[in-house]
Amino acid sequence: MIPSCYDKNGAVIDFYTIFNLPRTARTDDIKRAFRELIKRYHPDTAAAGSKNLTEKLDLIVRGYRILTDEDMRIEYDRVLFNYRQVDSAGSAIISKKRIKYSATLGNMLKANLTPRGMKRIDILNNFGQDIEILVYPIEAAKGAVAYIDLPARMICPLCRGGRPQEEKKCYVCRGLGRIHTTSQLEVRIPPHVDDSTFIDVDLMHIRPDRLITFNLRRIRIKITVTGSRH
Repeated sequence: MIPSCYDKNGAVIDFYTIFNLPRTARTDDIKRAFRELIKRYHPDTAAAGSKNLTEKLDLIVRGYRILTDEDMRIEYDRVLFNYRQVDSAGSAIISKKRIKYSATLGNMLKANLTPRGMKRIDILNNFGQDIEILVYPIEAAKGAVAYIDLPARMICPLCRGGRPQEEKKCYVCRGLGRIHTTSQLEVRIPPHVDDSTFIDVDLMHIRPDRLITFNLRRIRIKITVTGSRH
């Protein structure tokens, strides 16, 4: 499972361009570029007036996670350089444009944290679900797969959780040992679903990788059949 590599419009993000590195870059080069970018966009060191620092930092961290992990990088390169509409098992991949987040969950993703005072029951009471996935009739009949972005916490990739004597040295996590990020959840939509289908996912026992945990305990997904694509 790789971190989200898609932007808000569903396009694949080119992390090689963001890191100003060639596709053949070595791990040491990626780590060096990561440190330089973190220093440039961290609130404590960024130039006055810099905008969208949180979003830029999240992109940098996601890119670092993907490009420094051999398996993730192989999968990412496959997506970036050979865009697919089906996964390795032959299931249709739902477009990001057909994944609809509740307003509150959408805000959580933008802020990379849980709004203060907001409980999950408030989301369900107001929206009925955390996420709605729009599927075409053929996908409803045969099944499909969706990749959903969710807010998550990550052990700081620079200080690896931080040690007391290093807390003041880590300019990434400020000594907290963890940072907010976004990670991707793979959701398999079974065959023969309809508009009455809900998928409940327990996130307590799902970890995107050994450094990541999701912020939410569980999510509820509503399936809506739309359109007439065959």
